[in-house]
Amino acid sequence: MEKKLPEIIRANEKNKEQIKSVLKLGFSNDDLLRWVFPSADSFLKSFDIWMEEFSKESFKNNIVFSEKNFHGSSLWHPPGFEFDESVLHSTFEFIPENRLEDALQFFEEFSEYHPKDSWYLAFIAVDPSKQGSGIGSFILKEALKMIDEKNEKAYLEASSERNMSLYERHGFECMGKIQINDSPPAFPMIRESKN
Repeated sequence: MEKKLPEIIRANEKNKEQIKSVLKLGFSNDDLLRWVFPSADSFLKSFDIWMEEFSKESFKNNIVFSEKNFHGSSLWHPPGFEFDESVLHSTFEFIPENRLEDALQFFEEFSEYHPKDSWYLAFIAVDPSKQGSGIGSFILKEALKMIDEKNEKAYLEASSERNMSLYERHGFECMGKIQINDSPPAFPMIRESKN
């Protein structure tokens, strides 16, 4: 039997809980986010707030790409959008006190790399039980097709070295490495416009 390729859709607000759920599953073992929120309850509480806030602009602009059964999803922000990080302040209480300053510095360094004239891949994840089936690659490919049609750039932050290879296969290049004290490293990446 021939394996069926993942079908990618643009999800809307009525799919919000499915999108948030798969992203939460996918990021539950993310090195960087679990460094920020090491306990399970702090991660789950905080990630719910993060997904609520990060998804608003994505849904507003119809740029939530998902596998049709919600086994994977991505949230994008359009060029020029400036995320109001103050909406996340309520989650800072869940960051261990001895790590708060480093975590805030980490996020500040991300913002220094982030080009304002680029599409921003805020989050992409696949249900761990479906990883390795190409879903993440197909989601990324569909979004990049839209960006290429506009002849614009894309930016993301790879939260681990193992994720970088997926992004490199799709034309992203590493801009640098961010690591603060005992944090895991993360890698800002850019994909130039296809002239």
